[in-house]
Amino acid sequence: MRPMALVVGVVLFLAPRAAVYAQIDFRPCALSLDRLFRATHISGNWAANREAVAVWEEEGRRKPLIPSDHVEWLHDLHVNWVGISVALHVDDSMDSTVERSYSRDVSVPTFSDDALRQLIREFKEHGFNVYLTLAVEALEAYVSERPMQRWQLGDPGDPDTGVPPDDPMYALPIKPEFWPWRPSHSDHNRFVREFWSTYTEQAVHFARIAQEEGVSMYSLGTETDRLFRTRSGGDYWTNDFGPELMALVDAVRSEYGGVVTYDMHFSAITEDWFDPGSQYLWEDLELDLLGISAWFPLAESPPSTVMGVESLRQEYERLFDDHIVPLAAQNTGRPVVFLEYGTTDTVEAPANPAGYPPDGESVFSDTNGNGLDDGEETQANIIEALFEAMDDYTGVVRGTFFWDNWIANDTDWRENHGTRRTFSFREKLAEDVVRQQYACWAGEL
Repeated sequence: MRPMALVVGVVLFLAPRAAVYAQIDFRPCALSLDRLFRATHISGNWAANREAVAVWEEEGRRKPLIPSDHVEWLHDLHVNWVGISVALHVDDSMDSTVERSYSRDVSVPTFSDDALRQLIREFKEHGFNVYLTLAVEALEAYVSERPMQRWQLGDPGDPDTGVPPDDPMYALPIKPEFWPWRPSHSDHNRFVREFWSTYTEQAVHFARIAQEEGVSMYSLGTETDRLFRTRSGGDYWTNDFGPELMALVDAVRSEYGGVVTYDMHFSAITEDWFDPGSQYLWEDLELDLLGISAWFPLAESPPSTVMGVESLRQEYERLFDDHIVPLAAQNTGRPVVFLEYGTTDTVEAPANPAGYPPDGESVFSDTNGNGLDDGEETQANIIEALFEAMDDYTGVVRGTFFWDNWIANDTDWRENHGTRRTFSFREKLAEDVVRQQYACWAGEL
């Protein structure tokens, strides 16, 4: 669960898009790079995706699942990759069984095998490469009697308290007796053994689907970095899951012949606290591609006005210098790709690009008086700044999957999902920023 962001506005945004786009000054196109990921990510089974799947299943699975409007939009953007996230579930902190949950009563159901296969087939039929990732969705576990968050999985617990460190923004209190990830817990060995056995079972299940349907890239997990540790170290990380992870990779590779990776949260890269278990993950597991969930903050506190491209680009350059370039140098031969990336269209986004905005209508705000919506302008500036940094550090990051660009037809988007502050850039100022960059990378400019 990501923290909420504040949206300030006074009137509905009704400005004609074409007129607004004409006010943006785009930089000259940089040279095209070979084999770049020009990607978007539909994310998981929620919002417009969940609605589209429900309609497809209720109407007998005869019609296409993906609206033609969405396909046309992707082609217009010069997209060549699409990401899909598949939900896995645990009930609470004591649940050692990783399962698929197709129930509509859970917040994020697992895509049915039929729906997932249909999504993959349709995207491939329209010429897109497909990236598939696993993600533990623990919203129900978070509010259970024995609460936990997915990012806490695998945490050995503080030596003094026996539980993960307190984080009042994200986590409810955990009792030591309900935390079997602690090596001294009486049920630790059985719990860990059963957890990894069932996690591997689920990973193999979707690896077979990925192989049969021609998925080009498969990620073994998303943002569970305390779990995906191959080495121990320091006073805190007294254990690791290297053998279990190696067995997981071997089991997946026995069923799947494509690119295998993992989607690591940016904090495991920027915070030394995670070393060495995360630092050597790709090397130890011999993964093919270095994946980052790249929600890097670009400001220490939420701005009250629109941040310009230049200052945002300087922050990205600092991140490249301090973290991404050294990581790429350590993993020569493994391309770096931002497997999750995006930003909400809010002025406050530079401080927390991953902050979910309130569930309310997008309203127009123009405090700098340039005729552009402040939130959309901020989103466009952040994305433009990243592209400039990627051009300055040619070949370091090979592409980015823009999050939450759900499948929806144009009417539904304009009347429903597109009227809200979201991560998607569809029909917002940032859309043309992405279109120009992807056209350049595709050799169309």
